[in-house]
Amino acid sequence: MSAIVDLLGQLRRECDGVVAGLTPPATGYPIGFCAFIRDRVFDGLIPTPLIRGLMAQGLALRKVFVILKDRYFQNAIQFGNLYIDVANDSVDPTKPWLEWMDVREVPFANVGDLSTIARVAGDYHRCRVHPNTFFPLLAPVVPLLAVHDDGRLGLLHFQDGGFLKDLALGFPHLRHWLAGPARDLPPLPEADAERLREACGRENNDAFAFECRPCSFVDIAEHADAFSAVFADPSRHWAIMAVYNRVPAALRDLRARNIRSG
Repeated sequence: MSAIVDLLGQLRRECDGVVAGLTPPATGYPIGFCAFIRDRVFDGLIPTPLIRGLMAQGLALRKVFVILKDRYFQNAIQFGNLYIDVANDSVDPTKPWLEWMDVREVPFANVGDLSTIARVAGDYHRCRVHPNTFFPLLAPVVPLLAVHDDGRLGLLHFQDGGFLKDLALGFPHLRHWLAGPARDLPPLPEADAERLREACGRENNDAFAFECRPCSFVDIAEHADAFSAVFADPSRHWAIMAVYNRVPAALRDLRARNIRSG
C-alpha cells in the first residue's frame, strides 16, 4: 500500500502544480476542485507500470460519484475493495488530502434521484435550486438551475455521465421527477427569469449554445422522448453526443455572462 500512497501523492502534487500555473489563477484551490483533482489523479494512474500490472491481475479501478452520508457529493476512486478520496481537502483544506476505507464501509448512495440531488445540492453548494424550464433541448441533460450564494445564476450539472445512464434505461429518473417532484421545486423568480432570457435569448446577438425559451415539464418530457428515439438507432448516437458535448461550453458561457439574481 505504501507504493500506491506514494504514487497518489506524486500525482496529487503534480495536479497542485498544474493549478498553480493556471492563468487566470484558480481562486480558493483546492476548495471546489474535487472532480478536477480526482480526474487528474485517476488519469495519471492508468499508464503507470504499477497500476497496469495490478489491472492485469484483475484490479477493478474506476471513478465513482456518489452522495456520501446523505449530505454531500463526492468524486472518488474505487481501487479494488478500497474507496479512495484524493481530494479530501476540497471542502475543508485543513483536512488531510488523502482518505481511504473499505468500500463496504462507505455510507454512500448512488446519484440518480433528482429530488435527492436537488436537496443535497442546495445544502452542499449553498444554492437555491430551480427546475430548468428555459432551455428545452438542454433540460433532459441538465434539468436543474442554481442560484448560488453570491447571486450568480448557473446550470447545476455534474460530470458523472448521469444523463447517459438515465437515457440508456429510458429516463426513469427524469420521468419520475417530471411527473411530480419537479413541481415541488420553486420556479425561478420572474425577475431572474427575465435576466436569463435577456442574456441568452435569440434577440441577444451573442447567441447562447442552446435555444432559450420558456418550456413546460411536458415540453421537457417530449424532448426526452426525442432523445430516446434517437438512442434506439445506434447510427444516430452521434446526434446525442453532439448535444452532450456542448454542455461544458454552455456551463462556461453561462458563468461568463455573470447573470445575477435580483
